[in-house]
Amino acid sequence: MNKYNVELVDISYYQKQISCQNACPVRTDARGYVDAVTNSNYEDGYVRAREPNPFASTCGRVCAAHCEKACRRGKIDAPITIRALKRFLCETYGVEAKSHLPIARDIDKGAGIELLKKAPRNAATIQSFGQLALGGKKQALSDSRVAVIGAGPAGLTAAHDLALLGYRVSVFEAAPDAGGMTLLGIPEYRLPRPLLKAEIGEIRDLGVDFKYNTRLGKDVSLSDLKRQFKAIFIAIGAHKDRGLDIEGVHLDGVLAAVDFLLNVNLGYRVNLGDKVAVLGGGDVAVDAARVAARLGEVYELLAAENLVTAVDAARHALRLGARDVHMVYRGMREEMRASQEELEGAVEEGITIHTGLAPKRIIGRDGKVASLEVQATRSVYDERGRRNLVPVEGSESLIECSSVIMAIGQESDLSFISPEDGIAVSRQRTIVANDATLATTAPGIFAGGDVVFGPRTVIEAVADGHKAARAIDNYLKAGQRRVVRRGWMTNVPAEGLPKPGYYQVARSNPSKISLDRRTGVSEVEMVFDEASAKEQSQRCLRCHIQTVFNSDLCILCGGCADVCPTNCYRLVPVEKIEGNQDVAGVISARYKDSLRGDGNQSMGTAIIKDETRCIRCGLCARRCPTGAITMEAFTFEEQLVYEGSPV
Repeated sequence: MNKYNVELVDISYYQKQISCQNACPVRTDARGYVDAVTNSNYEDGYVRAREPNPFASTCGRVCAAHCEKACRRGKIDAPITIRALKRFLCETYGVEAKSHLPIARDIDKGAGIELLKKAPRNAATIQSFGQLALGGKKQALSDSRVAVIGAGPAGLTAAHDLALLGYRVSVFEAAPDAGGMTLLGIPEYRLPRPLLKAEIGEIRDLGVDFKYNTRLGKDVSLSDLKRQFKAIFIAIGAHKDRGLDIEGVHLDGVLAAVDFLLNVNLGYRVNLGDKVAVLGGGDVAVDAARVAARLGEVYELLAAENLVTAVDAARHALRLGARDVHMVYRGMREEMRASQEELEGAVEEGITIHTGLAPKRIIGRDGKVASLEVQATRSVYDERGRRNLVPVEGSESLIECSSVIMAIGQESDLSFISPEDGIAVSRQRTIVANDATLATTAPGIFAGGDVVFGPRTVIEAVADGHKAARAIDNYLKAGQRRVVRRGWMTNVPAEGLPKPGYYQVARSNPSKISLDRRTGVSEVEMVFDEASAKEQSQRCLRCHIQTVFNSDLCILCGGCADVCPTNCYRLVPVEKIEGNQDVAGVISARYKDSLRGDGNQSMGTAIIKDETRCIRCGLCARRCPTGAITMEAFTFEEQLVYEGSPV
């Protein structure tokens, strides 16, 4: 007999239904800000986007958009353009906007507090705006000093939160400016530098002290820092390219992708020649390929900003912009880690993508790169069903090139760690840290981001920054904070349900500037206009709206199942239901009088619902003759409080 696996409805169940928010590493209320766009409430929408994320404007452009991957609308046709809608809100009130709302900076003065109260708060929110954690009181400046090593998204987020919590924070950065890989690795055509610097500027304005050109292990040691600071957060990122052990890697013209992007973003000249091969299939590989193709224009614009001389730009512009760029990946196109959007952009710009090819050797002439020899790959499965890619003998071919950029992965440089530091390192050459607190094996030293987990997305790094700040605060204060959760339902009137016709609206992405207008640092993707943003926001399925059943009123007429346009509901015999112990307990308690002697149910009917199909149209509630079904909006709140404090 086929069984239906079901879950009981509780706060955790309802939270999971808001799949976009549940998938976000910092639990951004994406559903909330998308809904705010629909209702033209842009201030509230921006606050919801900015609350848990000091890099909201950055993420509006380069976020990996875990929310979109989880979006339930994507199981029907295509996900909501959540990231693009965040950018629309940030263009209105973010650091890039004339009407910017500097929430974090002015929160103690009252500006933004009322806006903040409009949005449901979550733990990441309160962590971000620390003054509100204790009921809105601004905390006194702490005597405890905290050092943050690395000015990438993880380190800067931790510095942001700790400063709001009253700590004196110093950030040590090896590069001449802050931003980490968002500054040194992401090309400017994806992330404008003035925008990134403005977001970092807001963190600086909180009183955070920055010490640039200071490399851990060279200019300062952990032992030095331990004498000066009560706690240390290591967030140095993964700026070291993994090598590739093939013949020819030491030829002139072979570059590591991270080094290439770093040098370009710092304004240094890199001569690639006319033909470039990029090895790899991730975002870094795509970034390297697209930058290589437009490198001449990059230097022309750098000259306009007086970062390189006009003479140098004129001399190098033609020969620095590669005419022929190839990406080489050993697996299939669908296996490439880079987003399909970025891959499509690369192809649109004339970059050739080769899949199913593995590099065999780099061939040189007079000590310089002349070509790349590749081999076709095929899939071989072992006894456990695991796939391996192996080269096909006799399938060798050559790709002529003057440079080879290797983008096959990054790792952290841990040479600064000495045995007396007491910090454990994994076999993968990452720092070992507690998943919940990011505490290392050395007391008072925490670590997060790429140096612990390997290369991560910007939003995942932000989440680590929040976690580290909370853990450091707990470490330095006698009281331990905890998360208090509560959820509640409110009736939704018919006019509050999704508008008729929203189900038929197709996904539309923001337009891109034409190929002939794409210069070295010009943003490729544009922002939604207001009409487009509102139309796209109306595609949202409003997953926070739930169908709530009153079993005492239900007469099992089946009207809800009959009227449902997507066949969400099914009436099934109770004996066909299974689940966890809680489900079994409810069935046993409710149907105990119907049990036969052998313990099996002989009668009883239940209504089950497939949440993946529901479009929140409300027809079931209107059809129900007894009022057993109501449409209600779920809201939840998470607060961080100190143990012993009143909730």
